[in-house]
Amino acid sequence: MNNLIGFNRFLNESKDSVVISNITPDIEEECLDVLYNVFGFLEKDKESMRLRVQPRLSNGLSVALSMGEKIIGCYLLNEKSAQIFIDEIHEGKIGDFPPDETKIYFSGNIPGKGIQGIALAIDPEYRDMGFGKMLKGWAKNLGYDYIWGVSDKNLENIDQWRKERQILAESPTRWATIEIF
Repeated sequence: MNNLIGFNRFLNESKDSVVISNITPDIEEECLDVLYNVFGFLEKDKESMRLRVQPRLSNGLSVALSMGEKIIGCYLLNEKSAQIFIDEIHEGKIGDFPPDETKIYFSGNIPGKGIQGIALAIDPEYRDMGFGKMLKGWAKNLGYDYIWGVSDKNLENIDQWRKERQILAESPTRWATIEIF
């Protein structure tokens, strides 16, 4: 079943209590709380996370998932070509992907318009309910040709991402994956 159809069915059954909306400045802090709750162990502290993700919160693409008044998840998105990312690896511009230690699995150019999935986070209390799939489905319907993203190897979630994506590149500490629509 198409994720968006399933999501719409879920919304109808839940009387619209679950809403996907763009992240706006008034909910940034709640979204940051969810992100830190999920990924905080990768950061020095919440402020370092804030500095890293701030430009990607209220950028017009990133979305929050709320149930009633509570933010239960978010998906930080950024319009960026995976080809630019690969080119920057070759040029030594991506610190986490040093050219001499990175294996690039995708050959040739990556055509089309891409969107980068920066971080997908669901509050642990609401996991395994399909909300992550809903947010992924949302991103698939934004009119881009593909989505790609980077995952820290400490998350140990590459098998999860490989269910839908191909590995684009691998460094000693990170994976980059891509899904062409």
